[in-house]
Amino acid sequence: MLSQGRILANDLAGKIILVVGGGAGIGKATAELCAARGAMVVVADIDEAAASQVAAEVQGVAVQVDVTAEASVMALFAQIAARFDRLDALIQSAGVLKGAYMPVDEFPLETWRTVLDVNLMGSYLCVKHAVPLLRQSERGVIVLVSSGAAIGGSSSVAYGASKGGVNGLGITLANKLAPDNIRVNVVMPGNIDTAMKRSVIATDAEQRKASLESAVAAANLGLPDGVAKVLAWLVSDDADYVRGMISTR
Repeated sequence: MLSQGRILANDLAGKIILVVGGGAGIGKATAELCAARGAMVVVADIDEAAASQVAAEVQGVAVQVDVTAEASVMALFAQIAARFDRLDALIQSAGVLKGAYMPVDEFPLETWRTVLDVNLMGSYLCVKHAVPLLRQSERGVIVLVSSGAAIGGSSSVAYGASKGGVNGLGITLANKLAPDNIRVNVVMPGNIDTAMKRSVIATDAEQRKASLESAVAAANLGLPDGVAKVLAWLVSDDADYVRGMISTR
């Protein structure tokens, strides 16, 4: 939640920004900040109630979406096209982490597929159907939320692999979409205080027979608001010269 009494720049005024995974965590914090900076925010999430709540708070638009189903993703962008005719920025932050601390030789194939489908294929589907609308913007921006786990190791082999794939997707897209004046950046957050991260910490604490409170304290978690500041800046015109991947704490 944004701090009270804080004066914010109006650098996103007039922009149409889609935050996928905007119902919770980093996505929610980003939707709030983008709206506070003047953007019209479309909040998309598989949790329709969560998306609706955030959209109501920021006076935006809520859309339920399953990023693993192309028909659902197509419907999301059809709604945006019908309402706004264009899209200025896509922030894709939807993701899951499953299979924490499972040995690779015991890792269930179904779990692997679920994580890759949401994190990597979901990113691809969102980009695929966002691009036609982003072309209608003078300065289209795509920001894919990856993870420090993509380059620093992960508790889940599937999660680490999927986020490494997101990095590769972003690098490839940056080159391919440059002629369309669409900028692509990848952001790799570190240990951030989200429900997903706390679930991983809880699994680790249980296995080590440690207290959850001490495990959370030892993790030195950052706040979603901190990452949101980076994401909101990246979709502003001030970040027009920024290229490639960015790591946060």
